[in-house]
Amino acid sequence: MSTTHGNERVSDKELIETFEKIEGPFVTASELSNHLPISRAAINKRLKQLWEADRINRKKPTSTMIGWWLPESQECSER
Repeated sequence: MSTTHGNERVSDKELIETFEKIEGPFVTASELSNHLPISRAAINKRLKQLWEADRINRKKPTSTMIGWWLPESQECSER
């Protein structure tokens, strides 16, 4: 799956690979939006889809923040 924003496309693989570029045990949609050419809203939608497909994990420690991370066995490949 990919999302279009303007003339840019971001694949699931690119989105997942971006997790590795951000320091820390988890990422936020806001952090990902600093590295990708799509909106934070589009990133949130894609993260939810990846989570529902069991490709990433999440935790919502507050009502306004969600942390996302790759499972230990996650490979950056399209399914």
